[in-house]
Amino acid sequence: MAEVAVLRPPRQLVLFRVGETHYGLDIESVDEILPILPVTAAPGAPGGVLGFADVRKHVVPVFDLHWKFGVPVPESNPEARFILVESAEGPVALLVDAVEEVVTVSREDFQPVAAPGKTSELAYLNGVLRRGDRLTLWVDHRRLVPETGAAA
Repeated sequence: MAEVAVLRPPRQLVLFRVGETHYGLDIESVDEILPILPVTAAPGAPGGVLGFADVRKHVVPVFDLHWKFGVPVPESNPEARFILVESAEGPVALLVDAVEEVVTVSREDFQPVAAPGKTSELAYLNGVLRRGDRLTLWVDHRRLVPETGAAA
């Protein structure tokens, strides 16, 4: 897990939800937040890849964070969004249940955590943000989506 010491205050995070869990991405990593666009399925695509969407004449892969985090996909969700980020291999749209807000946080708001067991499965996690009585997982967009050739 990344050291929280690299956090430069203040930092802005885009907060979003997948299932009942709240997550945050650095605002600098978010290119755009989009309504759900039509997705063309890609049979045989790696795990988590739903297919491709046309984002203003650019074909962008769509990665399902429900798959990544092991939560069911709601049947109908008018709050669902794509968060467009840059991966190691180009732009990718992350499917989330809702984008909630942008918040400014400081180093004191974060806590590094070490989970028991196989921590490589949590490599995407930078730390945990405490806001009131709610915990938000601060994630690294570059480690959410498996790279081509990486085990999914």
